[in-house]
Amino acid sequence: MDSLDHMLTDPLELGPCGDGHGTRIMEDCLLGGTRVSLPEDLLEDPEIFFDVVSLSTWQEVLSESQREHLQQFLPHFPEDSLEQQNQLVLALFSGENFRFGNPLHIAQKLFRDTGSETRCVQ
Repeated sequence: MDSLDHMLTDPLELGPCGDGHGTRIMEDCLLGGTRVSLPEDLLEDPEIFFDVVSLSTWQEVLSESQREHLQQFLPHFPEDSLEQQNQLVLALFSGENFRFGNPLHIAQKLFRDTGSETRCVQ
């Protein structure tokens, strides 16, 4: 995850924590072997989740090297692999059903339904 390390380790500007004013509740999540703290609202509110995890984020926020890094985790195809991977990304972000549902919708539902220990990060 070298190309994404800074995104996972840069501190967020959260303001005061724990005093009831400007409090943001964070949840620790394990992504691969990396523990990250993410805002609870991102994990539990589908509208926020899909505003962040979106095709526009993929196209406009992530750098080419970050997209290439993430594409390593997509299936590889014998012919036109890059084109098929691009079609897969479009299908993923457009909410298409993959056998048993859309993986992003399933992930968001799992985040929402499986509460973990929350912690406040300063």
